[in-house]
Amino acid sequence: MKRNKQEHEIDLKSWLFKFRSKWYWFALSALIALAAGYVYVKSSPRIFEFKSTLLLGDQQTGSKRAQELLEVLDVQSKGIKVEDEIGLLSSAEMIKQTLQKLNFTVAYYKVTDHWLNEITNLVVEEQYKTAPYEVELDTTALQLVDIPIKVRLLDKNTYELVIEAENVPRYDFRSNSVVGSLPIVNFKKTLKFGEHYQDDNLSLTLQRTDVEDPTGKEYYFVINSLESLVKQQQASLGIAPIDREARVLVLGSKGSIPDKQVAFLNTLMAEYVANDLKEKNQNGLKTLEFIDSQLATLSDSLRQSKQALSSFRSNNRIANINVQSNINYEKLSQLEAERARLNTDKTYYENILDQIRNGNGIAQSVSPTVGGIQSPLLNNLFVQLAELNQKKAGYRTTATEDNPMLRKIEGEIASTRSAIEANLQNLVESANISIGNVNDRISKIESTLAALPENERKLMDLQGQSEFIDKKYDFLLEKRAEAAITLATNATDKKIIDKASMVGSTPVNVKPKMIYLLALLIGLAIPAGFIVLVDNVDNTIQGKNDLAKITNIPFLGVVAHGSKSDKLAVMNNQRSAIAESFRSIRINLQYLMADSNFKVIGVTSSISGEGKTFCSVNLSSELAMSGKRVVLIESDMRKPTFSKYFPVAESIGLSSFLTQGLQLEEVVQKTYMENLDIIPCGPIPENALHLLEMPKMQELLSLLKEQYDYIVIDTPPIGYVSEYFVLMRHMDVNLYVVKHKYTNKEMLSQINELYDTKKVKDIYMVINDLNYNKTYEYGYKKNAKYYYA
Repeated sequence: MKRNKQEHEIDLKSWLFKFRSKWYWFALSALIALAAGYVYVKSSPRIFEFKSTLLLGDQQTGSKRAQELLEVLDVQSKGIKVEDEIGLLSSAEMIKQTLQKLNFTVAYYKVTDHWLNEITNLVVEEQYKTAPYEVELDTTALQLVDIPIKVRLLDKNTYELVIEAENVPRYDFRSNSVVGSLPIVNFKKTLKFGEHYQDDNLSLTLQRTDVEDPTGKEYYFVINSLESLVKQQQASLGIAPIDREARVLVLGSKGSIPDKQVAFLNTLMAEYVANDLKEKNQNGLKTLEFIDSQLATLSDSLRQSKQALSSFRSNNRIANINVQSNINYEKLSQLEAERARLNTDKTYYENILDQIRNGNGIAQSVSPTVGGIQSPLLNNLFVQLAELNQKKAGYRTTATEDNPMLRKIEGEIASTRSAIEANLQNLVESANISIGNVNDRISKIESTLAALPENERKLMDLQGQSEFIDKKYDFLLEKRAEAAITLATNATDKKIIDKASMVGSTPVNVKPKMIYLLALLIGLAIPAGFIVLVDNVDNTIQGKNDLAKITNIPFLGVVAHGSKSDKLAVMNNQRSAIAESFRSIRINLQYLMADSNFKVIGVTSSISGEGKTFCSVNLSSELAMSGKRVVLIESDMRKPTFSKYFPVAESIGLSSFLTQGLQLEEVVQKTYMENLDIIPCGPIPENALHLLEMPKMQELLSLLKEQYDYIVIDTPPIGYVSEYFVLMRHMDVNLYVVKHKYTNKEMLSQINELYDTKKVKDIYMVINDLNYNKTYEYGYKKNAKYYYA
């Protein structure tokens, strides 16, 4: 656990080192981010938050006291669904109705006199009743909407109107609809304040106000269409209950002009409450209209029946009727009253059924309130229909016609209406059956009364008819009084608790300290993220720890970064960092191989360009300078490079010895360094691999071992050719060179496989061209550069 913790700390320090080495990236990024934050703070409009609260009632149709006393309706309480009410409040129709009560059509703006506006118009403020001019709009004419219309104040009496825009809609405020559009508008006109201007696309008058605004650099206004205003207010409006089960709604809004947002929220709540009361009054008026229509019909019938009874009594001088006749006529009167009631009920049912089939408003809100429908199922269906209509209104605020939920609700509404229609049809048929039954009973009584004297019978008929009409009239008068009381006592149970007010005194969108801190963090995070991304994407070897993660081959040492032109760094400058690197490698190699009598050192790499020849030459030089006799063999006969390091005779060399039978003394060439000889590759053969496989190679190494302390073989890279695998059996020790930030990690897969399968032994890794200033692992060495010349 301790080791893991230490490794984690080293990784963290390594990242800090990488970040510190690119400190100028962080400084530049932070500066740019802070500048962007400053521009954002200065250019963003100050948005404030506003709140108000509204209480929802229990959705009764009249005052609660009147409901309890009169019991006009026999309908179960429907309660209230908060989600539906939120949908109605935030619906486009409700917001549109609210905006039509307010004067938000023209929005005024000014470009302030700020230095940022010298570049472009960044700092813009909205004005509300503070502009130095006022626009009087002619809503009977077409207008260009939703584009900025610039106003340049020339003096106190004149101004210049400028419009430069594309795809400009032409709007008719009478129908609140777009009537075509103009592809390009390029308009400039000098006018006087108070002078009306009108053309095919614009009709307005600008009046100069008493406001003087020295901070305004440029002014413009926007004529907003009703649809754009609705979208703006819907986007900023938020409605939610204060608690999950609460009936108190919190209405929130955000905007840059406090007076406008306060007026909007207050007007929205007032319109919502007024609509609720209006809807209840409309339902009551429908009830009164139905009763009045029935009373108007009965009034004439009642007058005619009383007149007929009075005339019959007067003409026939009839005052009394015997008791038996009275009993029969009383029964007949009761039956006729029952039949009349059934006919009234039937008419009522048919009336409602007709309204349902024709889609009239009685099916859109609540169930009928008069008529004595005693069917709980039908009443519940009306309640369910009203709830579905409310839910549909709520979904329409955010959903389109193709929304699956909206289609589902419309299906449920159609199903409920069908059920109501079927129930009403059943009631009508039931009434017909009851009327037929009563008619049969009346026929029997009339047959009994037929034996009575004609005058008495006629008198009883007239009395029964008059009493029936009188009772029916009294019944409807009673119901009308109840309905009138209900209508008179109607009161909305929705109440504005708190009017709109601003929450706090600071903007909710622009907080300079927070924005500058966030900008600074972003400015630091961007280069840090970029460094991390580049480091993760970079698949090259970054250092010793990186190398240890991808191979189990032991690590021998590193070669410091130096000048590319100094090929023989060890010989030319023995106090250089490169010379010290090879000195350290030599000592480590001799220490690791102390128990073995090694002579042959093979140097290879994955691919060309990793510095294996450079390492071979300078390691040989270091061994020679330590007093050892060293011979350096160039076995890469495909791409020889010794000529870049030594003045060599290319006509003879290794290939000559292997093919021409030359003597050893003929192919070994002296260098200007004591103790160091070289054998260049010689003439490039057609098949280098076959030459290296010849017994002569073994013979050559045997001869050299007798004369030299160390034999260093510069071999071809194993990633390209196979010569190394032929020479590998002659090596006592192998050095595998990888180049810092050059060698791809995947290149080590082949040598790893050889090492893991023990096909190659005594192999060590060397990192070449490592820049101490760019790595944390050896960063400490950059402070010791004064030890080097």
